[in-house]
Amino acid sequence: MNNKNSKKKIYVTYGIIILWLMTVNVPAFSETETEAPEPTGKGIEMSRAIAVAKDQRAYEAYEKRNAEITPWVEDGTPPNPGNAALLYYQAFLLRPEPPEAIRYKIHSFTEPTRQIRTYLGHCLPVIEIVETASRMSCIWGVWPERRLSTMALRREMGSIQDIFLADARTLAVDGHFRVALERCLTLRRIARHLSDDPQLHIYATGFDTLPLNVIRDVLGIMPPDVGTLTWFRGQFAVVHGPELSYAEILRARIRRFINHMRTTPRSLSYYKNLAIKEAEDEQAKNDIRNMTDEQFLAKASEGYVRFLDSYFWVVDSEMAYEQKLVQMNELYNEKIKDQNTGPVVKSVMTLFPGTGGYTSLVEHTAHVNGIKAAVEVYLALAKTGQLPKKLPDHLPKDPFTGRDFVYEITDEGFALRCQGKDFLNRKYRRLEFKVKK
Repeated sequence: MNNKNSKKKIYVTYGIIILWLMTVNVPAFSETETEAPEPTGKGIEMSRAIAVAKDQRAYEAYEKRNAEITPWVEDGTPPNPGNAALLYYQAFLLRPEPPEAIRYKIHSFTEPTRQIRTYLGHCLPVIEIVETASRMSCIWGVWPERRLSTMALRREMGSIQDIFLADARTLAVDGHFRVALERCLTLRRIARHLSDDPQLHIYATGFDTLPLNVIRDVLGIMPPDVGTLTWFRGQFAVVHGPELSYAEILRARIRRFINHMRTTPRSLSYYKNLAIKEAEDEQAKNDIRNMTDEQFLAKASEGYVRFLDSYFWVVDSEMAYEQKLVQMNELYNEKIKDQNTGPVVKSVMTLFPGTGGYTSLVEHTAHVNGIKAAVEVYLALAKTGQLPKKLPDHLPKDPFTGRDFVYEITDEGFALRCQGKDFLNRKYRRLEFKVKK
């Protein structure tokens, strides 16, 4: 075994252990403390005093960090060859649970309270670890077909995201706009790490959406500054979020499902029976009954992949978005009706997600392209003191049509909208940007 494979196995094993620990029913710190006899009298006063002192130190540490904060300085060294996942797992274990008073407030607030700042002060070691991890390569070590491990990782990473978004919003309120944007870029790096793993890529686009929204919020409250906007334009161009193609998503989906059937006899039996019902005559039904499990899975996978190959031709073509949807639906219907498709393949064709996944990816691209275009509008504002009357030339396009975004000046700033009659009344395809007065 070579060194690289050996190292990868160690990472995977370590990841499995950590994720298993996160899935077992271990009580939270507060629950553990309530099991012990409660202190009385002076003991209660001392415990409260210790907790207050810890919170005060955390609050002061956060305020000191904000007062002395400097943007991340790129040192030009090559990427760290270590595994980011090992640091992420450490961050999961170090992360303090938010107090009940701010558990829901931390997701969305206008002004950060002292409680939020105190909690973020407790989270400073976690923020530092995750910042470092985001700049490394990542092998997650997720245990295939163990849904609990992916759920645990998704839950923990969601909590890390809450911390970073709360820190970004607080930094922006304090006037540290560049560092607030850096926090969002860190989350985009993590989304890229998620998209690199076939077990986790399904979460990557959704994970990337929240930092994109906070980027828009930060741009809306910061004074137009040429230096910061030029820096962000360059960083946003090179710090990619999830880079998923629809082809990769569909291929990963069928691989994951075939593995699921392989390890779940009940599921395999269901689709075998479905194929038997689809068979036209008794001989065809008996042929399916006599197939071994692996023969059935191989035939299902081979036929599904052949269909996807023709489907991908449409996805990668130069056709307009709406025309692609028509072609993709026609291809699917033809495959279902085609007598040569065979009952085994038809049974698993029921898993096909349709065009919804493709539309979601195009919408995400529109969000990213919209922010890139908006930065140019903010730059024009910073240089001239007023919003441009029309979009600058050569900006990223609306991916639904391949044309420029529709640009509108609003009471609070400006908005960008995808073109096409179907999008006129769809607010979620209209990106609004505020401008600091």
